Amino acid sequence: MQKKEFEDIFRRHYERMIRLARHMLNNEEEAKDVVSDVLTKVWHGSIHIYENQQEAMLLTCVHHRCINLLNRRSIKTKVHQMITLENSPPVSVPTIDSPSYSDRIRLIIDNKLSSKDRLVVTMKYERKMKYREMAKELGISEAAVYKHLVHAMKIIKDELRNGDE
Repeated sequence: MQKKEFEDIFRRHYERMIRLARHMLNNEEEAKDVVSDVLTKVWHGSIHIYENQQEAMLLTCVHHRCINLLNRRSIKTKVHQMITLENSPPVSVPTIDSPSYSDRIRLIIDNKLSSKDRLVVTMKYERKMKYREMAKELGISEAAVYKHLVHAMKIIKDELRNGDE
């Protein structure tokens, strides 16, 4: 791409790209980073835009980048919540007549979880393994490990909640 052509694209579309990113992200710095990334890819030729569709293509690229950033934000939030849950006290205190809290959890793990969910929970909480270690041992991605753990935790919490009603 020629410098003059790139400058023309920048001048004509930058403000609209920034507005879209700002609207989606609610963060000025992140919006500028997203637009900068898209324009850098245009300059280096990673993104090819057609003359008659410049605005639509650029705004689509910004939109997709923002969605990816929001998804990463969401995953970070979920991981933070999960870590907070791990370090917080149990939701309810078991009564004297009921099985101990850990016994109830063990029964749920053994009887309600799929074999893969059960294995991930065991690796995380009994063997104290990290996501990376679990992923390598199981031959799956870290994201898949996370999904199994989230699914298992949801089942455990739901079962504990249902048992208290």
